[in-house]
Amino acid sequence: MSDHGRFGGPRFAQLDDDYKVWEAYQRAQLKKDKLLAAVVTDRPASSSDDKKSDPVVETWDAMNKAALATIQMSVKPVHLNTVTSVDTAMEAWDALKVMFEARDIAQLLRLMDEPSSLKKSGDVNIIKFTSRAKMIRDELAMLGNPVDNNTLALLVLSGLPAEYGMLRMVLENKETKLVFTDVTAKLLYVEQRNITGGSSKPAGGVKAQASAAAAPKKPFDKKAVLCFSCNNKGHMQRDCNKKKVDEVKGKGKPGGGGRDAGQGGGPKAGAALAYTASTVLAGSSKAHGSTRW
Repeated sequence: MSDHGRFGGPRFAQLDDDYKVWEAYQRAQLKKDKLLAAVVTDRPASSSDDKKSDPVVETWDAMNKAALATIQMSVKPVHLNTVTSVDTAMEAWDALKVMFEARDIAQLLRLMDEPSSLKKSGDVNIIKFTSRAKMIRDELAMLGNPVDNNTLALLVLSGLPAEYGMLRMVLENKETKLVFTDVTAKLLYVEQRNITGGSSKPAGGVKAQASAAAAPKKPFDKKAVLCFSCNNKGHMQRDCNKKKVDEVKGKGKPGGGGRDAGQGGGPKAGAALAYTASTVLAGSSKAHGSTRW
């Protein structure tokens, strides 16, 4: 089977972002084709006169030309300018290496700063929070800076809000090293407990009472008022027109004077006088002793 594909290029993926994987495959390809010497050695100096060709130099030049073509075919168009603006395979190799190392250093500096600013906000649950922490760990590992389990767990604990304070204090003071999966499980338990506890609180708490107190009061509904004099709605007894008319009529009769007059005032007033007379008689009989007829 041919070492190259349909278009004469290498059979592994062209270089895009993952330089380390590409470098391993490309080195193996050049070694297999016996072209790696053009990448790791300089062009030899000619030992013969100008008129005569040097077979060593010619061999190296042919090897360099093949190695450079292999490298140029194994990168995506975005990197073509980097590998076509040089004359040797070594220069192309070094240019790619420097470019990706600079990118990795910038990315590493950014990632090294992220753990210190890793904070759990109120709208982010534990699953999303810990997943973000693992993503940072994986990216650091790809850049050659692995983070161990204990350090990752401590970074997660340092970014927790106040409601996890008790668990955080217990875990941070453990004598043994922390396991990230165990810490995540404990955080999930506390999160579920906080959610359940929050939903079971009574509705009439201080905040609810304060909201109710701050709510605007409903306007007085005059139509719902019942008059005790005429039994009609819409006004109070003191504003009842019928009562006023009855009182005026009562004053015009002999012994009248309304409900407050003590005498007159219709049947109700008569009943009141009868009750008063009976009370007086009863009191008088008690004072002089009872007499049987």
